[in-house]
Amino acid sequence: MSIYKNKEMVKVSYYYYKKGLTQGEIAKKMNMSRQRVNRILKRALEDNIVQIKINDMDKYNVELENKLEDKFSLRQSVVITPIDDNTIYGALGIAGAEYLEGILTKDDMIGVTWGRTLSEVAKRLSYNEKLNVSAVQLIGGLNIAYTDWPAEEITRPIGKKLGGDSHILYAPAIVESKKIKDAFMSDSNLKETFENMGKCNIIIAGIGELKEDTQLHREEHLNEEYKKHLFSQGCVGDIGFRWFDKDGNPIRHNYYDRTIGYDILENKNDALVVGIAGGEKKYDAILGALRGNYLDVLITDSDMAKRLIYHC
Repeated sequence: MSIYKNKEMVKVSYYYYKKGLTQGEIAKKMNMSRQRVNRILKRALEDNIVQIKINDMDKYNVELENKLEDKFSLRQSVVITPIDDNTIYGALGIAGAEYLEGILTKDDMIGVTWGRTLSEVAKRLSYNEKLNVSAVQLIGGLNIAYTDWPAEEITRPIGKKLGGDSHILYAPAIVESKKIKDAFMSDSNLKETFENMGKCNIIIAGIGELKEDTQLHREEHLNEEYKKHLFSQGCVGDIGFRWFDKDGNPIRHNYYDRTIGYDILENKNDALVVGIAGGEKKYDAILGALRGNYLDVLITDSDMAKRLIYHC
């Protein structure tokens, strides 16, 4: 490249990046077409005449987020770096709450599943009653004593903090027969909650894992027949008690017609589904959810993000 051409490239770049002139203003100033200015600026980047440095990219995991989004066709991702395993739920809760606060608009309706991470989201969410955002419980209560994070106790504070209604599903997650399920589904007291499930434009979802050493597996909520069947089908996780395998295929089982709640795997509709989960044990479940295309947004930790990007 001639000295003149090189100088021209430097000068155009200086005007654009340092002085803040528009491409049109540079074209007029240097007596050239706007298209030529555009080509020169592009060439300046390719030849490293201009090098763009974005500070704090590693601090905020921007590159990891971009790679996650590209690999799994996500609309967005948020990657946090917790101090250690003991702080991961709180860190994910803060990230989830901040993400919601950034996207919520007046009169939105949020669908809510259950779990420890979503409990942290509800806890960290700021009050903004002017939004008039309602929350809808998408899965029946876990009719066992163990859980500190039932869906109804996550749904209520979200609706209260955001100035809307809280639509509670007063029913168990799993019942003994389809007949009992049908009775709940036709209960006039629950009609509004069921109708509002399909109206949610945002869904925040925990992602559960099914392994021998996880709490959900150890507790009596899942009887032995149910657990054996899920394992035999290659089940790795669930969203709102809707189970899937490592490739994201929904698991069909005898309990399907006995599960009360919204089937997010089959009825995603136009809702923005925000999956919030992290920690080493969740890998297979998160990967399955991503492969099934059940999520639009994933909020997770940096170790999980690296594993999803580089090791699957």
